Amino acid sequence: MTSLREKIKLTLDQNLKQRDELATSTIRLILAAIKDHDIQFRTKKSGELISDEDILNLLLNMIKQRKESVKIYSEAGREDLQKREEKEIEIIQSFLPHQITDSELEDILKDTINELGCTSIKDLGKLLGFLKNKYPGQLDMQKVAEKAKKNLQ
Repeated sequence: MTSLREKIKLTLDQNLKQRDELATSTIRLILAAIKDHDIQFRTKKSGELISDEDILNLLLNMIKQRKESVKIYSEAGREDLQKREEKEIEIIQSFLPHQITDSELEDILKDTINELGCTSIKDLGKLLGFLKNKYPGQLDMQKVAEKAKKNLQ
């Protein structure tokens, strides 16, 4: 099985051959961010390379940043920049596993709350930690926290 890092590098090669400038520059940004995190990881003497799970979290953060930019560009009437950011989001999302929908999330939350025996808001940390490990890169943890708070009252 190829790692996420290898998949990203292979996609870069394909986009270079296709001369897709936006995809190429976006993937180069992803690889630069991964390399930057590798260096931070190495200086902490934790190993050589960050894990696929760390890469997924990095990609989710990149998407979150771009969504904020889309909102700002939309409010400023900069449709050209807004569209570029939206395309970058699509490119980054192509490396993520299936994203869990709101309806799926409701079912997962109910099942997990019962499975872990969560009864109050004090169990929120335990619940979020469990879900983050079980569904890496598939959940918007901010959304999960909001919905979980409603279910744990």
